[in-house]
Amino acid sequence: MRNAIINVLDPKQKSNLTEGEENYHRVIDLAREGIAIHVDEKIVFVNRRLIEMLKYDDSDELIGKSISDLVDPFRREISRQLEATMIADSDNLFSIEDVYETKNGQFLPVEVSAIPIRYQGSPAIQITARDISESKKIEAEIWEYQDMLKQSTSDLILAEEAQRRHLAIVLHDHLGQSLAMAKIKMAGLLNSIQDETLLSKLKAIETDISDAVKQTRSITYELSPPILHELGLIEALEWRLEKIRLESDIETSYTHNLDNIKLRNEQEVILFRSVDEILKNVIKHAAATRVDITSEATKYSFSVSIQDDGKGFDTSILAPERRLRDSFGLFSIKERIEYLGGVLDIRSEKGNGTIVILNIPVSLEDI
Repeated sequence: MRNAIINVLDPKQKSNLTEGEENYHRVIDLAREGIAIHVDEKIVFVNRRLIEMLKYDDSDELIGKSISDLVDPFRREISRQLEATMIADSDNLFSIEDVYETKNGQFLPVEVSAIPIRYQGSPAIQITARDISESKKIEAEIWEYQDMLKQSTSDLILAEEAQRRHLAIVLHDHLGQSLAMAKIKMAGLLNSIQDETLLSKLKAIETDISDAVKQTRSITYELSPPILHELGLIEALEWRLEKIRLESDIETSYTHNLDNIKLRNEQEVILFRSVDEILKNVIKHAAATRVDITSEATKYSFSVSIQDDGKGFDTSILAPERRLRDSFGLFSIKERIEYLGGVLDIRSEKGNGTIVILNIPVSLEDI
């Protein structure tokens, strides 16, 4: 093993090494990471691990190259700039992710750190490269799995919306119609009753039927507002705000730069359900007296901004390490919007209200 280690060194260099330098070479040659020493833009030493990582046969094939020569050709200029920065700012340790090209033309993701040293009396840089191909593979699998989860979430939302719409149609076309018919028959019956006691009881039943009709209509709209599917997102949001204004003490307004807009079904459903959930949070938690919604469409994007004058909150609770149960709804909205290729932006301070902005990419040729 001793001979194998020493033979990695250039024979001419070995004769010029002090005992301390030779011991230093032995130590770094046993390192688990690839190591190279760079002097005057040339590699003067490489350890065994770096030779193995890059699929070279021996150190002679690497000695004399620039470290940037090992980098993916598309990244070499960046590598040279970083090298110049390392030399100029010699007090700092630099660590980046990079891609090296092996002898056989394959690309190897590496985590590279560089530290300025002195080597045989000259300024030098010690480059340490760790193979991260396995972690990158796992990372790619995680991203793929997350994309699958987002796709599943979207599919679930659309399936839920389809089921909601089906139930709404059943309620409207069957139960609603049956109740309406019962109300009509009851009205006819009341005109023929002379007994005051019986008449009073039947009127009470008529009132119950009227309440059931109203509740059925309300449940139908809550399940799946027909206005969303028939007239589109803007009309549906206007209807939702008007409902809030009528059922609470909250003042509302809605401004937009288009009278109507037709997005893909999944976009309209996800945006409407997201805004609806945000509005429910405002009613439940914000103690707001006013809510304003603004929609803006451009040729390539569509955004919805929901602003309230409520008590606000500390947005740091949305960070993964601090996420609370009550903030899961916002996290869920974020996942849905990101599935559409968009972003969720939340701006809030305690005592200063909240602004939530949903922005998704679209293609609107008529804008």
